[in-house]
Amino acid sequence: MKKPVRTDYPKGKTGDRQYAQAKIEYEAWVKEQEAGKKLNIPPIKLPGVDPEAGINDVQAKSWFKYSGATAKSGTESKKYYDRFVAILKKAGIPQSKWQSVWNDAVDWVGTPGSGSTGDPSMYLNVWNPGDYLKGDGSTKKYGTTKQRTETTTQYSPSNAADYLSKTFEQEIGRTATKEEIDAYIKGVNDAAKKEPSIYEGTTTTAPGKGGILETSTTKATNTTGFDPSIYAANFARSRPDFAESFATKNFLKIIQGLLKDPNAIGTVVE
Repeated sequence: MKKPVRTDYPKGKTGDRQYAQAKIEYEAWVKEQEAGKKLNIPPIKLPGVDPEAGINDVQAKSWFKYSGATAKSGTESKKYYDRFVAILKKAGIPQSKWQSVWNDAVDWVGTPGSGSTGDPSMYLNVWNPGDYLKGDGSTKKYGTTKQRTETTTQYSPSNAADYLSKTFEQEIGRTATKEEIDAYIKGVNDAAKKEPSIYEGTTTTAPGKGGILETSTTKATNTTGFDPSIYAANFARSRPDFAESFATKNFLKIIQGLLKDPNAIGTVVE
């Protein structure tokens, strides 16, 4: 959120009121951000929304219905929304519960210690679909249900280019070309589809005894999927100039060792 400046508002009392209200909202946002940092709560990350703009949980919950669902086809917002909904459909969640799942996802992001990185869609790696199926006749009241969720990360051009350039600098000592970036983006997304993150679990719901409420026990495992760092490193090492860069680095290490310890030259010769 940008700090308000008086000159950005109309002159006179109307502008004074608008500026004063903007200052109050900005100061409240600053306090909220400071409190979030102390609790280690990451900012909410949504496509098309700059995290620095300070989107809060209320706005994030509205985004799903009024921005994501109505976004133009092909945009990052629409792709993100469609991926989220596709997982809900696969899990058998009725459309009437989609917003509830999203709201819980946003609340999960803002919960200290949840392990969130700010992306609400990652909630689908830890959720229990059975929680959203109760009472709609799609599952029996008591018993055990199975859940399986596969999540694939789609890397954006800017994100992939930045990641690859850093890897190239570490492995080869140069930045990646446009052709290399284009090839990497296609390759990394194709590879990611083959190695999704997988959540598998069972939830057993049983009636309570002696007036106690029903109990629900979930046992699950979450398998981490595709690792982009390994793919990026292998991609960089497949470049023709990697061998030359590797040899140069090792030669320089030997020279540095000799400069520090002249006696080491005997060891190298032997």
